[in-house]
Amino acid sequence: MKAKKQIERLLFQAIQSSIKQRPQMKNLSLLILGLLLFQFCNSQNIKKVDWDSDIDYLAKELSEKHYNFFTEKSKDDYYKALNQVKSNKDNLDDFGIALNLQQVIASFGDSHTRVNYGEIIDKEQVLPLHLYWFKEGLFVLHTTKENSEILGHQILSVNGTSIKTIQDSLSTLITVDNQAMVKFLVPKLFPLLQVLNYFGFVEGQKVELGLKDLEGNTKKYIMKPAMMNRQNRKMFLPNSLPFCFKNERVFFVDNYQASDNIYYLQYNKCWSKELELKYRNGKNANKLPSFKEFEDKVFETLESKPIQKIVFDIRFNGGGSSSQGTYFIEKLARFLDKNPEINLYVVLGRTTFSSAILNAMDCKRLTKATFVGEETGGKPNHFGEVKSFRLPNSKLRVNYSSKYFKRSDEDVKTLAPDYYMEPSFKDYKIGLDPVMEWIKKQ
Repeated sequence: MKAKKQIERLLFQAIQSSIKQRPQMKNLSLLILGLLLFQFCNSQNIKKVDWDSDIDYLAKELSEKHYNFFTEKSKDDYYKALNQVKSNKDNLDDFGIALNLQQVIASFGDSHTRVNYGEIIDKEQVLPLHLYWFKEGLFVLHTTKENSEILGHQILSVNGTSIKTIQDSLSTLITVDNQAMVKFLVPKLFPLLQVLNYFGFVEGQKVELGLKDLEGNTKKYIMKPAMMNRQNRKMFLPNSLPFCFKNERVFFVDNYQASDNIYYLQYNKCWSKELELKYRNGKNANKLPSFKEFEDKVFETLESKPIQKIVFDIRFNGGGSSSQGTYFIEKLARFLDKNPEINLYVVLGRTTFSSAILNAMDCKRLTKATFVGEETGGKPNHFGEVKSFRLPNSKLRVNYSSKYFKRSDEDVKTLAPDYYMEPSFKDYKIGLDPVMEWIKKQ
């Protein structure tokens, strides 16, 4: 405090003396010195995070609150890893320490438990990219107008480092139940410059992408961070867009395909107006679709239309609450028992996670469904029912599981489909959904 007062006094004296300068210099001097004083005073008010205290708090709270955090590694492993973060903290900034803590948490095997470092991501340090991992590799599907020439390009490297190496490093921030998790989450981490910088793949904002274009030609492309929004976003446009991709952001939707006698049900979110009213304050309930209305429409269609196949598509469903899906599937199973000539197909994907997996297991338990698509991102038996607490100094939120869901006698890492079909960029760019094409032929 004494040093601060002395520097403030010296700055004030400098400002006073600048007034005696020539008129043309006075205003500039006042402005510069005023800015210096403002910057200095504010820098003194920035509180340095007490990470030792936060790490001790994390060690205690997570081990006590989690349903059973030490199923894959021991408590001794946990404390040893956190002490290593403490030892290394002076070599990292706050964001780096948060990532280091997440690496520790991710290694203990619960994909629902995590440090929410996303809360301190600098939005000005994000590459304007929306990526998808196809069978052939990592492709650019969205970017800004300024970078639109790279739409549809495959990313091969960053500053000379291969995508495989980058994938391996970014995967340490994920609880890798299976490779489906990697394919889903690594494309979301890739645009974060702070993350790439933490692993040493970039320095500052220098990003040189190695790309392969639609004709197979390779090139280098310099990209800078920028905000991407609805106004400046550009999308790779395939020849056409299958129904599932057109509607992947809606909660649930149905589509009766009369030409093939297929009734397609897309269930993207285990949530609804009814669940919002039941489990939350209901303030946003009127903005959400009613699952009761959707369910009534579905069973009215099932009773009134000629149907040979029902498709229950949960490939984009990341979870929510399994209860409404379970009740719906129980009702659907009773309908199918009365109509054994109708075949049920369940579509799985890398995004199928948490409550959506529980609903998939409901289908496996109650029906004779055929499962098609990709492996699920989560495990049939898994921790869940997430709660959270905040670290006292950094204020970072930590999610943890308070319950264990057992849906299978086998301890498997994923729910695998009967018929595996990984999406390819070749199919995507011509507007083909191989899963639905296969179902139509059965």
